[in-house]
Amino acid sequence: MTAEDANNLRAAIASLYGMAGSEQQQANHWLNGFSRSLAAWQACLQLLDPSERPEVCFFCANMLLSKVRAEWHKLSSGQQASMGAMISNKFQLFAQYAQAKLAMQRLGLLLAAVASLSGAQACKTFAGQCVGMVSGGERGQYHMSDCALSMLTALGDEINNMDKSRRKELVAATSSHWADIAALAERFIPEHMVAGTYGLVHGALVCLQSWLRLSTDAGTTCRLSPGQLAAQHPAVLTCLFGLLGTSATEPVTAERIEGLACEMLCELLGPGTAGTTPQQERAAVDAAAAALLGLGDIALTPGHVGARVARCVAAVASALAQRDAETICGCAPPATSPTAAGNGRTVSNDSTRASGGQHVLPLAELMLHCIARPEREVCEAAVEYFLMVNTLPSEARHPQMVRPLYASLLQPLVHRHARYPAGFSSWNEEVNDDEEAFHRFRDQSLSELLETVYLMTGPTYLTHLQDTISTADMWQAVEGALYCLKAVACPVKNNLNCSQYHHLQQSNQLVQALLEDLCSPAGKAAAFLGNPYTCATAAGLVGAYAAWFAATTAAPLEGALRLSLHALCFAYSWHAAALAFRALCVRCAAKLCSAAVFHNLAAVAVQAVAPAPQAGQVASIVPMPLEDRQAVVDGLAHIVTCLNPQDAAEGALSLQQPHLTRTKAIIAHGSTAAAQGGAAAKQLLVNLADELQLIAVLVKGMEFPGQHPAGFHHPAMKLLEAAWPVLSAVAEAPVCQQDRAAVEAVCEVYKHALQTARGSAKPLLSTLLKAVGDMFTATHQPACLDLLAAITEVFGEAKNAPDLAAAQRQAFDGAVLAASNLLVSRTTAGQPLSASGELLRSLLAVGDAHLVFARELMLSSAALPAVFEWAVAAAGLREKEPASAAFSFLSHLLAAAGKVMAAAAAAGTARPDPEQQAAAAAAMALQASIAVHGEPLTWTVVAAVCDTAPRQLLRAVAGVLYQLLHGTVAGSTGPQWLLKVLQSQDLPGMAAGLLKPSDCETFAKLALRQPPLPRGRFDAMLMDFAAIARGEGTSDALLAYEL
Repeated sequence: MTAEDANNLRAAIASLYGMAGSEQQQANHWLNGFSRSLAAWQACLQLLDPSERPEVCFFCANMLLSKVRAEWHKLSSGQQASMGAMISNKFQLFAQYAQAKLAMQRLGLLLAAVASLSGAQACKTFAGQCVGMVSGGERGQYHMSDCALSMLTALGDEINNMDKSRRKELVAATSSHWADIAALAERFIPEHMVAGTYGLVHGALVCLQSWLRLSTDAGTTCRLSPGQLAAQHPAVLTCLFGLLGTSATEPVTAERIEGLACEMLCELLGPGTAGTTPQQERAAVDAAAAALLGLGDIALTPGHVGARVARCVAAVASALAQRDAETICGCAPPATSPTAAGNGRTVSNDSTRASGGQHVLPLAELMLHCIARPEREVCEAAVEYFLMVNTLPSEARHPQMVRPLYASLLQPLVHRHARYPAGFSSWNEEVNDDEEAFHRFRDQSLSELLETVYLMTGPTYLTHLQDTISTADMWQAVEGALYCLKAVACPVKNNLNCSQYHHLQQSNQLVQALLEDLCSPAGKAAAFLGNPYTCATAAGLVGAYAAWFAATTAAPLEGALRLSLHALCFAYSWHAAALAFRALCVRCAAKLCSAAVFHNLAAVAVQAVAPAPQAGQVASIVPMPLEDRQAVVDGLAHIVTCLNPQDAAEGALSLQQPHLTRTKAIIAHGSTAAAQGGAAAKQLLVNLADELQLIAVLVKGMEFPGQHPAGFHHPAMKLLEAAWPVLSAVAEAPVCQQDRAAVEAVCEVYKHALQTARGSAKPLLSTLLKAVGDMFTATHQPACLDLLAAITEVFGEAKNAPDLAAAQRQAFDGAVLAASNLLVSRTTAGQPLSASGELLRSLLAVGDAHLVFARELMLSSAALPAVFEWAVAAAGLREKEPASAAFSFLSHLLAAAGKVMAAAAAAGTARPDPEQQAAAAAAMALQASIAVHGEPLTWTVVAAVCDTAPRQLLRAVAGVLYQLLHGTVAGSTGPQWLLKVLQSQDLPGMAAGLLKPSDCETFAKLALRQPPLPRGRFDAMLMDFAAIARGEGTSDALLAYEL
């Protein structure tokens, strides 16, 4: 290390914090590289001085912390001892300057990391020093106590993040200081709460939490069970419960301390560490329940403080219920009766059951009071308690803990927590609530509890909703009731589909009455559908019950469809309405398979989805999101497929016509504006692409089940024929050719037409192949290559049609050549290959599709070497999509090459037929290509393993390497390529010291062993080697594969 290194480091940190743009990026890049060097150790230590700027000290301490965690094991024992001493000296230096608190705390974390990595004795000594500092800091040096607590916390976290064996060793080594940490709850925390030094209280709690999490068993969350903790350190639980409802001079501080205490109680008392003495554990749980009941008066106090305590009480009660539902929610086991049933099961009466746990009913009552509070966070914390109660069989509960308990929840849930706030008008104007939090609570926590309430109360639940709607005088009440009906759609439908359900007839009548009231214009609920929020929930409700509408003869289907179409009038309800309309059309298509019904529905829906343009003007913008418009069109398409063939074709064309009209209007009247550029031009192109995407959805929906009658002209082809002039006009318009979305939309229409019509589209194939080739030549858009790949996947290789085979080969070779030339020109101009990632991905994808579905065409193509070369280049990219396409192509290519070479070898010297001659020529071409690209490919693959390949692609990388080494393609040359690559000092990880020559030797030995490792084990070995090269694993990981 030189002084220049320290100066450069200081300057880079200054640029990182003080500059912007390219200078900041350059500084960040330099710092990332320098942090992995050996010189970084000394440079950081040199700059760790109180005279330096705070950000420099902080950054250097942080860099050292990262290096210690990642590279400490690479230092010799002498280097570790020297480095630890220097870091300790730096800490003592900064401890003399109270104003250098931030750097000192970071150095404390660094010392904790060093101690945890230096063995059991160092860890124990460091913990003892920190405990001494906490005691010393009580004599006025509060910043020392604060720093000591931070270091103890960091030590606990470092130990907890270690592997099982090392964690077990260090937990045992530091166990002698656990009593000192637990003692913080007995004196330190209460004294500092009284003194008002809340920062130390919070630090002590965090420290205590970290050490409580230190367990020798990775499967447990705490070092002690509640019973063990209560027996050994009773002050801990007492202290934590005492902090609930604490009154600090600073409300925010009080809330932080209270929240942390609640979190710790939930961890300690929740499911986790099991005790060894059941009586001891039950006593601890009972004591915790009693402590919660002692907080009842505060929890029921109106206001912010009461809400905080109520939330904590609810959260801890939920944790207790998850840990021991029988003690918290159940009753004492029934006494065995001499008159037991003959099957050996005991019979108990209500009085016997009611004599169970003394805290069960009072705690349940307190939880009902908590959930009746107006605060949502309290209800959210209480949800788990009521869910856990229902995990116990009814026989194991007090009678009041069965149906009566859940019936009591109907009032607070339906009339308070399920509703929008009173006086609510819109989320833009709401200042006391958050839209995301509101919907997250309703759709996750509340909906789960509502399902449980319904399952326990049955028809009572539905009757309550019916009464709520009938007596409602504001939209919030109706919307809340409708939401509660939607939330239980799944269990309701399951019950109604079960002939053994006790309340089948009554429930069916109630559901029908509720939905008829909603879907009838004269219904009470329907009167509130002018509100967009009610309308959105109502639309979601009918969508959720779409299966019921399909199965029930007397269901108000017409009203449900009318409601969903009405909901398309409100921006807020667009999404729910579109999904509901599609669900009703899909589920009830058999009921709607009438041409008259279809045309009536389509006439209304089209007004919202594709309004007709005014004469001589560009089509207006449709504000509804494209995905919602697509859902409506998709729903109508499902009805079309249920019509008779003649009506289906006419219906499909009538449904497509509004979109064609709008597209033609955009082309005819917007081309001038589009050519001028600007925001208006962009919007026109967006509108154009949207209309074409809607046509693509319609075409995709033309899936007709069963056998087609003779002479059946597939509607998808009729749609394509009708749209062909428009599609051609878009593809040929220069302004559209430059717009990626427009070209993609055209390709989507073509692709879905082929995939839907399949055999019916074959006569059009030659024309389409030429159109695709011309379109790619003009636009260079990747979507054209994706369309070419889709054509190959659908139709395969045209072997028995010479003209079609020639068109297929010409389209493929031309597209690959054009794409290859474009990539060459871009890279020649200095553009990185990653900037053309999408084009590269599509080029490799079309090559891959031909390898799988048209192998002979691909292997005999003159374009194969170019695709191979680009695949090798793409395999070295960090971007997932092109790299994934490259490895897929390479894997299929090597597999195909092996088969072709084996077939050519098997043919021998016998006079071959033309097909065998072609196969032999392909084998020779492949062999020559692999000979040229094999070594670069091996280098790229190994470099991808060590650095560039995303982790999720490592299995695909392993497949390519396995074929190179153990397949028939490369023969004995493959292993030589690997050995040569592994001897290079330029491999990623070598320069940084992450990868050692011995690691490469071990990897080569394992990769080339005979017989080869099984494929799954080879993949795992390669991933472990990748972890070593990336600094995420150690050399020991490869030892297991040598066994």
